[in-house]
Formats: sequence, C-alpha cells, structure tokens
Amino acid sequence: MASCTTEERESPEPQLNVISETLPNQQPTLIDNITEMVYPHDFDEWQEPFDWENLEYLPLPSDHPPVPMPWSDQANRHFSEDIRYDVKKSDGWVLYLNSFSPRYREGVLTFSLYNIYRGVFRYYFYIESGTQQVQDFTMLQHYVYTTTETPLLNFTSQQIIDVSHNRTFSHSYDPQPLADATWYAVEYEIAFDKDIYHRSAALQVGSDFSMKKAHTLMVNGTPLDELNAKLRIYGMDQSWDQAISADASYTLYGVSDANRIANTLSGSDIIDLYEIMNLQAYEKVLDGMMYQPTSIQVKWNTKIDFHPHSGGVALLNDQHYISGTDLSDIQGKVPFYTKALGVFYLNQKPVYLATELSDDIHPYEYRLDISSVAYLFNPAVLAIAEVKNLQQELVATEQESLIRENKAADVYTGQLLKSNKPLFIQGVRVSFDIFPNNGGEKIHMVKTFSAEAQTTH
Repeated sequence: MASCTTEERESPEPQLNVISETLPNQQPTLIDNITEMVYPHDFDEWQEPFDWENLEYLPLPSDHPPVPMPWSDQANRHFSEDIRYDVKKSDGWVLYLNSFSPRYREGVLTFSLYNIYRGVFRYYFYIESGTQQVQDFTMLQHYVYTTTETPLLNFTSQQIIDVSHNRTFSHSYDPQPLADATWYAVEYEIAFDKDIYHRSAALQVGSDFSMKKAHTLMVNGTPLDELNAKLRIYGMDQSWDQAISADASYTLYGVSDANRIANTLSGSDIIDLYEIMNLQAYEKVLDGMMYQPTSIQVKWNTKIDFHPHSGGVALLNDQHYISGTDLSDIQGKVPFYTKALGVFYLNQKPVYLATELSDDIHPYEYRLDISSVAYLFNPAVLAIAEVKNLQQELVATEQESLIRENKAADVYTGQLLKSNKPLFIQGVRVSFDIFPNNGGEKIHMVKTFSAEAQTTH
C-alpha cells in the first residue's frame, strides 16, 4: 500500500488573485427631473445674521462679557485644530442659525454653519462656567436625530450606506474635555432628500450634547486612557450608561488627527492614511472628501469597546427646523439658509451580476450594472457648481468584515472583478468632483453604497 506525508495531504491554501477591469461605454443614470422649491422664511424679530468670518468677538448685548470667536487666538477651544480656520464664505460656508444678537441672547451661546458644496453641518456652542467639579469628563457625546423618517442622516449614521433603510439618529464621541469659557464644535454630513420640498416643518433635527468619561476604552483592540479623535458609532441607539462593542469609524480632518490615533492603527493603516493625506491617493477611501490640497475629511473603519462611568454631564439639547421643508407658516427661529441641504444621494440600490464561470483560473465574476447607479443631485448645488468626473465601481473584500485582525481589510475595486475565490461585495463606491462657480477649490467626494446582487451560473 502506498502512503503519503503530511505535506502531500495538506496542500497550501491558494492566494487570492483578483483581476479588475473597466467596462467601456457605460454611463450611470442622472435623475434630472427634481423641481426645486424655496419657501419664504419669517424670522423672529431678534434674528440677525452676523459676519462670523471677519468678527473677532460675538455680537452680544453691551452688558455681556466679550466672547471671542471659536477660532480666535483669544479663545479657548476643544475641537480639532484641522477645522479651526475652515470657516470661509468663499469655501462654501453660510450661516445657518444663531442664538444671539446685539439686542438679545438666550441660555447657551450657539451658532451653526453649513457648507453648501460639501453638505456638512457644523454646530458651535460655548460653555461659560460651572465645570470645576467635572473637568475629568473628557468625551463629548453627540446624539443627533430627526423627528421624521428621512435619509438626511444616512451619510453620518451608516458605514456602508443602504438607501432602502433610513436611520433617524447618529451617535458620536469627540475628544473634547469639559472646561469653562471654552468653545466646542461638532459636525455631521447631510444626505440630500429628494422629497424634502414636500415635507412640513414637522421634520426637524435635534442634538443632545453631554459629557462622558471612560471606565475602559479600547479601539481596534488597543487600550486607551483617553479618546484622541472623533469616533462615530454605527448601528446602536444606546442608553446613557450602556457599554458599547460595535463597528465605528474615526473621522479624521488632517495629518494632526492621524498622528493622534496612530497607536491604535496597524502599520499598513498608517501608511495608507498618510498616502491619502499627503499624496491624495484616494484608492482606499470608502467614505471621505478632499476639499483643499491640505484639507481632508476621511472616515477610517475601526472597532470600539467602551464602558462608560455611570452618569454624565448634560450640556445642551437643541432642535431646529430644516431648510428646504415648507416653513412658510412658521414664525420662530428658522434657518437663515433657505435651500435644501445635502449634495447628493442615490435613488436606488445599485445592482451587480455575480456569476460562476467554468474558468479554472478565475471562476468568480462580479459585474456592476453601471446604469443602476442613479444619482440625485441637489438643484441648489447644481446652480452654483459643476459636477464632473463621476466614477462608480464595486468594492470587494475576501472576508465580510471591513476590519480584520484590528486593521483595515484588503479592498479590491473595479467595475468588473474576476477572482479565483468568492469575494464579499461590500457595495458600490461612487466618487466625483465639485467645481464651485466662484473659482473656489475643487471638492472630491467619495461614498460607498450597499448593492443588490443578481446571481447567475
């Protein structure tokens, strides 16, 4: 009888081999029958816009102590330095709301800006005093929600965006310790809602701000004494003291943010991030935007395990109307900006064809139906900018998870993928450039949407 050795019985697992191709002469679908509607706004008598870009101090009543603008050298601030000076009107920022004027102020000093080219909403608020006993609370918890089902928060609440499922809340933590006389800032990205013009004032966005401190905190398996960059939690609507073990993503605004979280990333992740930020190498970005040669916003997938101390410090609860909805009958604090929010969305789930072939070398084929990628662009954006260089491609990994052994999974992209092993299709990555009509810097935007498979043999 013949026998075989262990080496002969156990053949090595073949290495994954993927071929990527571009499909010629195919175009995505552009939905161009969206009719923009702009409703009149009836402002409160004390509502006054102010020139935030050029003022050194907030316009407050004369009997109020002066408060410097958040980015001023005279101000205390606890938010990313990478967004400190990113407030210019020429770059697309407009005033959305504020809680003060030279004639009036309410409890907490707040104002919000919105970027018309990026679809980003940024909320500033000022803590004046009373924090001496709670200065060991170092994590700003931000819970944002909508009062009606809408896709508005889908960009900020989903890792891979599913257009068939609207999320009405989003949850994030920022490394912003509690202190007196200090500015805080959070921002989140808005998806365009094609039905916004037919929605009433019942659709509002609310924000709850509170401070937490960690009992234990781990990111990508690395224990941390403190959080060092903004973390967005996916798929959880949690109670005040609930422990978290979930998919998450860092939101990084530049190299200084990347440096702060380097100890929680693998060496390959760090190299990838620095190439993205320094060389504008966007091939591995699944969600992000680049809006100046040195300015970037990238979401980088992570895992978080977090157990908070019991209790916390409630800071602010705010709820406001959404521009683009029918506010014609509202008399109250309405947005200064009157157009619909968001840059774009997809009208449906993209479709790809998964086929098993008789090919002995690459038997697995995944082909994107490019025409199924149906873009919905905000008419308010198309009126002030030109959208160019639309790209769409499949995103695939060998395993289902986007995180493998505490580092980013290897990603394979293309409109047609051929492989010697089955692939997991994460979705369809879309990207395009926005060129403002005012000659401002180009914005390069990247998003990844879940896709629907059609299987054949």
